[in-house]
Amino acid sequence: MLFNARRRRIASVLALVAALGALSACGQNLGKSNFARTTVAAEAGSGSVPDGEINDPAVTPAVLRSVDPCGLVSKEVLSSLGTPEEPTANLSSFGTCRTKAVDAGGKELTVRVEIGASTYLSSNGVTVSAVEGLPQIERKDKDGKSCDVGIMTLRKPERGISFSVTYDGGDPCATGRAVAAKAVKSLHASPAKYPAVAGTLTGVDPCTAADPAVLSEVVPHGATTLTTFHSCDWTPGSNPRISIGFRRGLPPAERDGNKKVDIDGVAVYQKVGTGSDAECKIEWQHKPWADDEVEIVSVNYKNYDEKKDEAASCGKAAKVAGSVISKLPKP
Repeated sequence: MLFNARRRRIASVLALVAALGALSACGQNLGKSNFARTTVAAEAGSGSVPDGEINDPAVTPAVLRSVDPCGLVSKEVLSSLGTPEEPTANLSSFGTCRTKAVDAGGKELTVRVEIGASTYLSSNGVTVSAVEGLPQIERKDKDGKSCDVGIMTLRKPERGISFSVTYDGGDPCATGRAVAAKAVKSLHASPAKYPAVAGTLTGVDPCTAADPAVLSEVVPHGATTLTTFHSCDWTPGSNPRISIGFRRGLPPAERDGNKKVDIDGVAVYQKVGTGSDAECKIEWQHKPWADDEVEIVSVNYKNYDEKKDEAASCGKAAKVAGSVISKLPKP
């Protein structure tokens, strides 16, 4: 009996210690919690991070080219952050938009979205999670006021959608995750898109914009990579190199060193590089966009193994530009 009574006392003491430990642990967790200053959901992405090819039909480059980035940071999307402004599109890109909001405490935050941005993975200061099956990459600046949250939609090269948040009065990464989560839901449902007007460049693959035979003559190596979903490089990192890109902006004109020339009946504007190496950029208006803006095509030739020679480098750029003019959809 004495032995059994002793066992019962020991068991009671152990149960009491366990209960106190559980209460203590709960107290520690509450004390370390960082509660958000706004109504933004601060949890990170959930689910296992996919490591294979991304085969989501809603986020292919062909689909994302026509998505209006301002729809991903609209006033409705940012309403949970405070009082948002109307988003403003970037004049030099189809895929970039920027907006601001003021939170409940009067602190300002900015959000910049870029469709087709690099989402390169590195081991320095990166948090990787998943959002609806897509890899999410998070980088917080050392000052704690800015954060980049990227949604990877393409593996080779690593490209996707970047949300850059600056928020001095709150958690920029939690804000970026919240906006990114809404964006992914929108992309899987019915995202805002650019109008599918005749001849627009918004849906054109820049890597198929030139004649392969012409490219093989000018850049014999032939390697191709998307730099954004609206620009493409041939033989990146080697010489010679051709870049083709589409954007919106004010019409090209004879200013800042641009020289007006004619290619196959189209007025184009060429400009040589400022350095001592061979470089020539040719731009032209493809069709009107909205207000004073137009859709612009650019072809850039670079060769750091050649000396600066306007006739030679611009001649090669013009050969590729003529090929692009003949292949693009007619306005």
